Amino acid sequence: MYNESLIVKQYPSRFLKQYISNIYIYHFKSSNKTLLHPKGVFEMVIQGNSDIQHSTSYSDGWETRPKNFIGGLHSKSYYVKPEKSNNLSVISVEFKPDATKYFIPEKLNRFQNKLVELSQIWNDSNLLISRIEAAKTDTERVNCIENFLKSKVENRKDSTIDKVLQYIHNSNGFIEVGQLLDVVKLSSSQFRKRFNEEIGTSPSQYCKIQRANTSLKLLKDKSYNSLTGLAYDLGYFDQSHFIKDFKSVIGFSPKQIYQLYT
Repeated sequence: MYNESLIVKQYPSRFLKQYISNIYIYHFKSSNKTLLHPKGVFEMVIQGNSDIQHSTSYSDGWETRPKNFIGGLHSKSYYVKPEKSNNLSVISVEFKPDATKYFIPEKLNRFQNKLVELSQIWNDSNLLISRIEAAKTDTERVNCIENFLKSKVENRKDSTIDKVLQYIHNSNGFIEVGQLLDVVKLSSSQFRKRFNEEIGTSPSQYCKIQRANTSLKLLKDKSYNSLTGLAYDLGYFDQSHFIKDFKSVIGFSPKQIYQLYT
């Protein structure tokens, strides 16, 4: 299920730490498929001349992805694989959850479960791609991307939605939407609308993704011998609720994921 021949290099942002979590370069050494899980973040993906396919909850089987794109928030896990095994490389810029709006002045919910080509967002994106292709090292490629994005940052006031994200992350997604309304002092409809537009998905779905990732990490770390114990410690009323919640995002039951790492 997991592609052991996939090599991942991580490059912390040098100039845009406020907005970018990390920049990753993926080196595919085979055409084996790799399972990726939703992180609740937007990504800018540069594939260059690499042909990558994906199989998602919203695609018709395996489809070829655009070459270079912005990927909105995925609501479910999905697979990717190179069309051919010839040592392909892919660059991924992972934006912080509250930062994409500073680069893309649009309502971000239109990107959910979609891949939007860079040329549809920035008219000069072809210049970026040319510079990346001319670069000789991964470090040079990362610098090209950061310099490009520095020119795209918009000065905007902090949003009350940013406070909500802090509460969600501090609780690992185990917080009721009603509690979040007390933070923002907005009506339910206003809050949901603004959250969708600024973050790219609904508050409830975003919380569910955070809960799933918290559970996934604990399962990977083998922190629990009992799934029932894990469910109750996380705050679920029962194990069936935990399984349903987890599977709706990850696509596999906690038991199946647990078995992969034991």
